[in-house]
Amino acid sequence: MKEYKLWLLISLTLSAFVSISIFEGFVILTLLLALYNLIFKRNFTGSLRIGVSLYTFSTLLSTALYYPPRFLKSVEEGLFQFLYFLKIDKENANKFSRLFPYLMIIIGLVLLPVVLYNFYERKDPKPLWGGSFETGFFFTLFSLTSLTLFIQKRRFSFFLLFLLFIGIVFLSHRRSMILALLVMFYITLIILLRSKIISKKVFIAFNVVFLFSFIGGYTYLSMTDHRFRLLNEIFLGKRKPDYNTLNAISSARLGILRDGIEIIKEDIKEKRVLNLLIGHGVRAGEYMKHKYGAKVHRYESIFVVSEFIERGFLGVLGILLIYFNYFRYMLSFRIRREEDYYTLILAIPLGIHLVQTIFTFFWDALLPLYLVLFRVSEVSREEPQR
Repeated sequence: MKEYKLWLLISLTLSAFVSISIFEGFVILTLLLALYNLIFKRNFTGSLRIGVSLYTFSTLLSTALYYPPRFLKSVEEGLFQFLYFLKIDKENANKFSRLFPYLMIIIGLVLLPVVLYNFYERKDPKPLWGGSFETGFFFTLFSLTSLTLFIQKRRFSFFLLFLLFIGIVFLSHRRSMILALLVMFYITLIILLRSKIISKKVFIAFNVVFLFSFIGGYTYLSMTDHRFRLLNEIFLGKRKPDYNTLNAISSARLGILRDGIEIIKEDIKEKRVLNLLIGHGVRAGEYMKHKYGAKVHRYESIFVVSEFIERGFLGVLGILLIYFNYFRYMLSFRIRREEDYYTLILAIPLGIHLVQTIFTFFWDALLPLYLVLFRVSEVSREEPQR
């Protein structure tokens, strides 16, 4: 890889936090290179290659057949993920991996006053673009980056940033990101423990610190978010967990889930084999039935149902393969050298995304970035050829 690809990766990363329009411009440029690598250099490599391919194929084909007005959106949701096939050599992968964590810390410190200002002035903790969802994701990443750097460098300033960034995650009120923070925190900590970087006593100490942070965050959410108040009333026996209560707690996802299941049942009953195989196309909720929930552009509930409607069996299979290969990669990860700390951090963004999609849907505007970062992590860990 020439030096320009290194700068392209840096530009792609920085633009993701500055402007979604600029980011998509860099995505298109990077995609052209990735397609060239794939077609002419046959760079069909990486543990996620089958999953990404199935997901992209079902997204493009189902939309072209069943909802052509949204085909350009299917390119964004499907073909853009082929950034994963960008050819990256090990030397520049290592260079980028060493730079990435410090970019995250700097960006986190820059975005912090922006988010706090928007929260106190507008009651909307949003960063430079997007809303509270992006804030939750960004600061989950910043917190886990700070944790890993603290373990590596033993600098207390990184530990303080870890706690500060956790607070912003709870400030975002995004339950999916709190879940992602919880899961990826423990995966990171288990990797450090199994790599014998931290002792069992340190592992327990981090659990205690995180537990108190979590209790503090949950207490804040219980005072400011009606969904958490309803959940607490169920736990305390003050309210029955009936349909209306659960639907309110899930932000109306329970009704949308029932709609999605009805559509799948109808596809099976009518023997719509092609729909069952590749789905009804992206944003299928714009033209399909809504009996129980509000009319929305997509059936946002449990991701398996949401994705099955839009991308069918092949799309869901592709997503499950991405899940399987990602978590297999992480659970087998061991830190044996200094570079492995950086390589681990590069893999974290995709993990955050995968966990938070469990109760939503798989696609995100920044998914191409998460995939290419994971690919850089894979390349950086590869043994040099002899």
